[in-house]
Amino acid sequence: MYCCNAENGYSKKASEQLDIYSFGVVLLELVSGRQAEETESSDSVDIVKWVRRKVNIANGVHQVLDPKISNTFHQEMIGALDIALRCTSVVPEKRPSMVEVVRSLQSLESRSCIANLHEPNEESSPV
Repeated sequence: MYCCNAENGYSKKASEQLDIYSFGVVLLELVSGRQAEETESSDSVDIVKWVRRKVNIANGVHQVLDPKISNTFHQEMIGALDIALRCTSVVPEKRPSMVEVVRSLQSLESRSCIANLHEPNEESSPV
């Protein structure tokens, strides 16, 4: 019971930071195609630890990204991975606000739309 009372005593900011962390975990699941907790060999490794280990090795970012997602969206996936890592920062004060997260995600979408405008469209090509 003491634990629950302590949890309820946190300020709104603390719960926002926890929500942001949770959102980061969900985003990591989407980007990597893995569940939040999976078993590797005999150890249970949560996705945040797994991703942080992978991105710290050479070519690790590419090992983290879900191979089922088209390479067309590679840059957007790396951007989403960066957002997720910021959301799951060990230091809660370093996590972005949800407003910043939304803006960052919208920025990824905008860059994707602009990139698609510059790619040749097969339907409009002369036959």
